[in-house]
Amino acid sequence: MHKPFVATDLEVLTITPTSAVISWITRSHRGRSLLPQPAFTDTQLWVGDADSTLRLVHDDPTPRAFHQVTVTGLEPGREYGFRARSGGIQPLPGLYTTNRHTSPERVHRFVTLIPPPGRYLTTIALANDMHLGEKRQGIVLGALPTSVAPARGQAGYPRMMFTAMLDELDTTHDHPFLVLGGDITYDGTSDQVALARQLLAGYGTSQDDWLAVRGNHDRPRRDGTDPFGDAFVAYQHMCANQTPEGLRILGIDTTRGGGGGWILPDQLDHIRACLADEPDRPTLVTSHHPVTHDAALTSPAGPQFMLRWRDRLAVQSLERRAKGVFLHHTGHTHRMRRGKADVQGSHTEYFENAACAAYPGGYALLHLYEGGYLLNFWRIATHAAEEWLFRSRWQVMGLMPQLTLGTTNDRNHVVLKDLSGLHSSGKPVPLELQV
Repeated sequence: MHKPFVATDLEVLTITPTSAVISWITRSHRGRSLLPQPAFTDTQLWVGDADSTLRLVHDDPTPRAFHQVTVTGLEPGREYGFRARSGGIQPLPGLYTTNRHTSPERVHRFVTLIPPPGRYLTTIALANDMHLGEKRQGIVLGALPTSVAPARGQAGYPRMMFTAMLDELDTTHDHPFLVLGGDITYDGTSDQVALARQLLAGYGTSQDDWLAVRGNHDRPRRDGTDPFGDAFVAYQHMCANQTPEGLRILGIDTTRGGGGGWILPDQLDHIRACLADEPDRPTLVTSHHPVTHDAALTSPAGPQFMLRWRDRLAVQSLERRAKGVFLHHTGHTHRMRRGKADVQGSHTEYFENAACAAYPGGYALLHLYEGGYLLNFWRIATHAAEEWLFRSRWQVMGLMPQLTLGTTNDRNHVVLKDLSGLHSSGKPVPLELQV
């Protein structure tokens, strides 16, 4: 039987201890078009205990093409079943990672997370690759039509996504400290940098509310000027911050002249000295380029697009000696991925975070407890963002999301660590963590 449209890209995107975010799209049949058109229809979702009858928890007749439902009121560590429908059609997973035999999207089951032990301390937001000033999304390879142009009314999609993220963090997630991991602008012009500072000023002040590092798109200009350095941090300078809770945050400038990266000796000495001072202090590190061979060798762009090998090993070695470094957050690859360290005895998680400006389009929340941390990826949930993500889904002829979404565990996981040296922020436990 011929179906009038395709329901696909089923994703159990976010799983917390008490909630889950499930999404899918409805689109026209692709045919000869590289960019399928949206098909607008209703949204229905059934959820229940894995061994019980499912019940309808969401029934919205509003016609839409991007369907996203947040289910709340769940219990930690429990398995739940679910079914979704739009226009009477059950959506199917559309990516390799969601089509694995054990993926929640294939088995229609997911397990909520269990928070780490001890008191809740604070939450840190991690974001990267905002690309303010960008005109098209996706890598362009010669004459191949691999990038996606915005539709009418979407020309300012980087600003729209960045602004929507800041608003969500402020109003929905109780204004966490924000760590920006580079590529804040598209090519580091004065206008783009000024816009970035303007938007961030609406969120708060540098060091008190946010910290930003440079990405390769923010590098100094060919005419010798450096608008990003003038407004944020000078080229190849490390920035450091300590939150009121006692968390140390280090921002490393890994940019070079093009897509690849390096760390010059003076900055490496600064990193070494900083980590040698209170090596046991709980520390979060951010840089734009990933710092492992594992990341470099699995990147479709190849090792030349990444941080040079000797600097990868140097950073990992310094972090191994500083027992307090528990997480190194990076961007650049636009993918959700938990990496593998190269140095023996490493105790640091190496985490690549997806882009803010492109599919899957969002940010990560790092919830710290005395006994470890819980990390979730959140997609920006405004209607304008969903419309853009429907379109940017088709960059690189629809193949890019295969690389960027990551697995359920990449997007949602718990790590047990001793973070008892930190103080509590005094803020209430976020709703999605309240058990």
